[in-house]
Amino acid sequence: MRSPIAIACSGLGHVRRGNETWARDIAAALHAAGVPVTLFGGGPLSEAASPYVRIPHLRRDFPVLRRWMPWSKRYLAEQLSFLLGLRRRLLRGSWRRVHLCDPDLALQMHRRTRGTGLQVVFKDGMRLGPHWCSRLDFVHVLAPHYRDVVAREAGVDTRGWFVIPHLVDIGTFQPPPDRRAARAAWPELQLAPGAFVVLGVGDYSAGGNKRLDWLVREVAALPAAAEAVLVLAGQSEPEEFRRFEATAREALGRRVRLLRNLPRAQVVKLYQLADVFAHAALEEPFGIVFLEAMASGLPLAGHTWPVTQWVIGDAGESLDMTRPGALSELLARWNAAPGEWEAVSARARRRAIEQFSPERLIPRYLEMYEAMESSADALGGSRG
Repeated sequence: MRSPIAIACSGLGHVRRGNETWARDIAAALHAAGVPVTLFGGGPLSEAASPYVRIPHLRRDFPVLRRWMPWSKRYLAEQLSFLLGLRRRLLRGSWRRVHLCDPDLALQMHRRTRGTGLQVVFKDGMRLGPHWCSRLDFVHVLAPHYRDVVAREAGVDTRGWFVIPHLVDIGTFQPPPDRRAARAAWPELQLAPGAFVVLGVGDYSAGGNKRLDWLVREVAALPAAAEAVLVLAGQSEPEEFRRFEATAREALGRRVRLLRNLPRAQVVKLYQLADVFAHAALEEPFGIVFLEAMASGLPLAGHTWPVTQWVIGDAGESLDMTRPGALSELLARWNAAPGEWEAVSARARRRAIEQFSPERLIPRYLEMYEAMESSADALGGSRG
């Protein structure tokens, strides 16, 4: 590789979501593999495991913006203000390839660096669609479905598209040596050693696409003899959390545990106290949480959406998350059949190692960057 790689995400340091997790983790994995990489973000990031540069910008959660602007406009303002400092740093340095996950940041960086030799690749983790992505020369999608089905059915040229899924640190996320001890480490949750613990991760906002409320209803449908407890960890503002908590406790009473805005180190340990992982999103763009749970040895339950089915593979089951009772039936079966649960748990861990580990995926990132460099001239410049 002839020049170092820049990975940038405007929300790094003040947002904990999929894009920010991806940027931090892929930069750390590249750095660990000896690749010259620098991570750029908008806030302090003491846990960065690679060289990190903070770019001053206008944050989307700035109080004045929150009061007067909707989320989409605040996010746009954050990206464009971040663009100014990032572009200046990249063009003054030795970087020739930058990997971006914020859409307007990627598009404007692409347009405003024409003729400079800087190549931009955009990771579409928001399902913006092939026609939007076709405005860039290089596109990184997370599953074959987006390139081989969606983009080709739309008639979009995919010669500059690359399919690389998210990766998971299988050394950080792994099954617990003793699940009872893992539960004892969370005394505030008051989990019985023999409880059947279902874990869900998402956000508590009303109508959120992670559909944590669906998990509440499905676990509530399990008989009391199942000794099922639902543990949910999510992001939210205080008022949203209070509304969700009231509804969840009305349905499940003492069989629900709610955790809010956990730091990453605690999320790692959270997977180790659960028995299964359930995710009710109907069209999840990918779902890093699936990989984290998979690496932790948890059987997975997700919706019958092509991308989710591909991610889960044999690490669990895909089912119709719009049919009442479908999830509760699966959970009851796993709870009643320890042998089946153990087999799926072992397959989950194996799939994480074989398909989504850094050792498996870092070579594919390097192939992508090398292909970008060699094909830049063939692509004939910018599509605009």
